[in-house]
Amino acid sequence: MRRDRIHSRTVNSFRRTAGGFRIARLVRYAAAGLAIVIAASSSPRTAHAQEYPWCLSREGYLYCFYKTQQQCQWTASGIGGCALNPRLLFDQTARFLVVS
Repeated sequence: MRRDRIHSRTVNSFRRTAGGFRIARLVRYAAAGLAIVIAASSSPRTAHAQEYPWCLSREGYLYCFYKTQQQCQWTASGIGGCALNPRLLFDQTARFLVVS
């Protein structure tokens, strides 16, 4: 006994052609691109740089990563000292008057 499968002629003929595979691939790429665009547009706000008030002073460099003096002192124990962040001590918006 022979078993025949039921196939749709239009689907099979479409799949057999090279154009069918190209169109299917194009549709998949378009869907993936659309998903990426939607994911990128719904991302949260951009992060802003934060200035921390305490800096570790070591070998002439300042590493300003500490919110409290105690955090800085724990890290600096035996390798350096702690100092206030000079960027926060002085007003950055102050403008100098140029006299001609």
